[in-house]
Amino acid sequence: MRIFLRILIPVVVLGAGYLGMLFLLKDSDKPVAKVSAERPKRPAQRAKIIPLERVPYPIVIRTRGVVQAHNPTNLTARVSGRIDTLHPNFEPGAFFRRGDVLVELDPTDTEAAIISAEAAVARAEAALAQEEARAKQAQLNWNDLGYTDKPNDLVLRIPQLREAEANLKTAEAQLAEARRNKIYTKITAPFDGCVRERLVGPGQTVSPNTALGEIFATDYAEVRLPVSPKDLPFTPFQYSSDLKNTPATIHNNLGEALEEEQSWEAKLVRTEAVIDETSRELFLIARIPDPYGLKSGHPPLRIGQPILAEVPGNTLEDVFVIPRETLRGPFETVLVDNETMKIERFTVEPVWSDAENLVIEHELPPNHSIVATRIPYAANGAVIEAIEDEPEEVSPVESAHAQTPPAGA
Repeated sequence: MRIFLRILIPVVVLGAGYLGMLFLLKDSDKPVAKVSAERPKRPAQRAKIIPLERVPYPIVIRTRGVVQAHNPTNLTARVSGRIDTLHPNFEPGAFFRRGDVLVELDPTDTEAAIISAEAAVARAEAALAQEEARAKQAQLNWNDLGYTDKPNDLVLRIPQLREAEANLKTAEAQLAEARRNKIYTKITAPFDGCVRERLVGPGQTVSPNTALGEIFATDYAEVRLPVSPKDLPFTPFQYSSDLKNTPATIHNNLGEALEEEQSWEAKLVRTEAVIDETSRELFLIARIPDPYGLKSGHPPLRIGQPILAEVPGNTLEDVFVIPRETLRGPFETVLVDNETMKIERFTVEPVWSDAENLVIEHELPPNHSIVATRIPYAANGAVIEAIEDEPEEVSPVESAHAQTPPAGA
């Protein structure tokens, strides 16, 4: 019995395995559905495109500077005296007009000097009159004595006469100086300007060349604008010092949060004669008329204020202009074939770049456009769908005006 079971069990196992194999082979004869190896198509991305074409590009040099005063002057006294009065506008930050008396000294000493000089002139005139009379009398005496030869200068008192004339001229010069000194007791403004600093006060005694304050003119201000060596070849200033009043635009750079940006019109009047040895920069001098807006009424441009300046440079002809906001990388742009609408990414080498654009001179693929919209998937060969610019919405009021025929039509 045990021998029978030992033989039967393997036979049953082998038979079951054989039947199972037949069943599997029978199922394999059925057709199997094919699984597609292709990935599902990615839907076309929508993006705005910009035609790629060569255009002229005017370069604008952006630089910085600080507003400087025109004709900064130390106001000084020419005569000694005690300060009697000060002009109400002789205060830091106040404006004055040419000819205003900013400081007036006590004229008592100069008036006394004038009286003394007038007395000296009177004495000199009397002495001269006496010498002239003596000279005439000497000539008469010579003739009365019967001399036939010509008398010498000493006989005719010519040296004494010349001395009297010289003394009179000296006295008259001293009188003129005393009168001028009285005029100098009034220190007047040499130009329309502003007071930067006042150094004296009422009652203070000053002497000649004493500094009374610091003033500067307000007819115009100037700014030194550096141009870097890399930007200089793109300007007409590299080989010319005559700027011919080239216009420039000045912008505020104080960092103030203003509702609208402030700007001033300026003119480039000259270049400095030397290149800065440290930075290798060339400095342009821009002139801003009426910086404080005293005549024009525009916002004041103060002395010492930092500014940004836009200076026109050369115009690059037949170049591609790629907006910086469309770049995929620092120097990589995304183009699209106008026929297949497939993306192609290109690395570009700009000849000029600024905060808004890259300017390209080398060739780019023809019949292509720039992808102007940031798209998440920008692989080569990806297909995009161009978005047309939507027309501007017209308000109902404008539409009604457009549809209403003009009077008399």
